[in-house]
Amino acid sequence: MRIAGGEWRGRILKTPEGDAVRPTQDRVREAFFSMLLNEIPGARFLDLFAGSGGVGLEALSRGAAECMFVELAPRHLAILRGNVSALAAESRCTLVRADAFAWLDVFAGAPFDIAFADPPYELGAEKGYAGMLEAMAARDVVRQGGLFIAEMKSRHEPEESPAWELCRDRTYGQTRIAVYRRKIFHFPPCAEA
Repeated sequence: MRIAGGEWRGRILKTPEGDAVRPTQDRVREAFFSMLLNEIPGARFLDLFAGSGGVGLEALSRGAAECMFVELAPRHLAILRGNVSALAAESRCTLVRADAFAWLDVFAGAPFDIAFADPPYELGAEKGYAGMLEAMAARDVVRQGGLFIAEMKSRHEPEESPAWELCRDRTYGQTRIAVYRRKIFHFPPCAEA
């Protein structure tokens, strides 16, 4: 897998052998980074189900300020750590070993500007994305006005959540990309006592 744009354009990333990790295809990554062109510079980026880190490292290459990677498999995390080291990006990266679904339910920290999730397609279809969207809003994982990008099989329909607006829904072969923006809620002023 190769970084397609930005500071590290052309750099090759290691990926685990076999089919345990399904890296986001180059053309799919290029398409959604084109959609996010003005959102990436300076962003705090969250890469859930990070695998070898291709999406988060691409975000850093294109100007994101920092990236947190959440990955459960120790072997994948080791490869991700090697990719981060090869790019000398340690100061801009945080690696977390955790199940992403469980991690979202207990998140406590500063919200991210952009989150990306690419769970194994079967797991994404089984668990769905509505719960993930609700957890990210409830735990303030993504700031109001921030973005969430979900990668799923093309036959999987994007789910809805009251706190999110589906901005884009694109299909690339067998892959579907759904881009959500977290709604900004304005509270009415308090009534004077």
